[in-house]
Amino acid sequence: LYAAQAAAVQAQACVADQNGDLVCGTGTNASRVFADTTSPSKGYAFAWRTAQGLPSGRDAPSGVENVLTRVSDGTVLATLGGTHWETGEMRANRSELMAAWSPDSRSVVEIANSRWDTDSFAYYRIDGATAAKLDLRALVVPVLTARLPPRNREGNSFRVHDDLPVTLDARGRLRFTAMLYVPKGETSNDYVVQVNVRDRAGKLTAQVVSVRRVN
Repeated sequence: LYAAQAAAVQAQACVADQNGDLVCGTGTNASRVFADTTSPSKGYAFAWRTAQGLPSGRDAPSGVENVLTRVSDGTVLATLGGTHWETGEMRANRSELMAAWSPDSRSVVEIANSRWDTDSFAYYRIDGATAAKLDLRALVVPVLTARLPPRNREGNSFRVHDDLPVTLDARGRLRFTAMLYVPKGETSNDYVVQVNVRDRAGKLTAQVVSVRRVN
């Protein structure tokens, strides 16, 4: 899988607003941090922004972009795949954004869920002011689909369970539970999966090493 290197974009330091939420930068460079995505070191977090800046009042934003941010100075290390947003007063309907961090805060997995699917499932490895990205969804979905009978392989949605643990250790071992299912259908195919990610001289590779069907 291709590891894309994302160029850093310099913003301004992140400071708390009147509600205690962190906001980085001002004007069209402003982004708002998702508090529950902060790294164990408190140095990094997921945030959201738009090309027009953050909305005022109760206006719903448009053109939302999720990013991986360095909290100390607001530097954007990578653009994420999700489009979730929260203003403190409102939040996006039928979407969720989760961050599964390694204990050393050097790696994180993005789980961006919409109503039926996990739209973005990706691994990021932080290196200074940039982060390399690895698309885990493209790796995992074909492996799980191949375990279904041929007649059941079309029309499935893929979703990582956001109500079950997603863990990532410092060695790049990722464990999670995901399902393939037909939206509004009566059954789903659930799997506990382990993926091992390796970083060799800045090049990321990953392998599905374990898949177990669960009821």
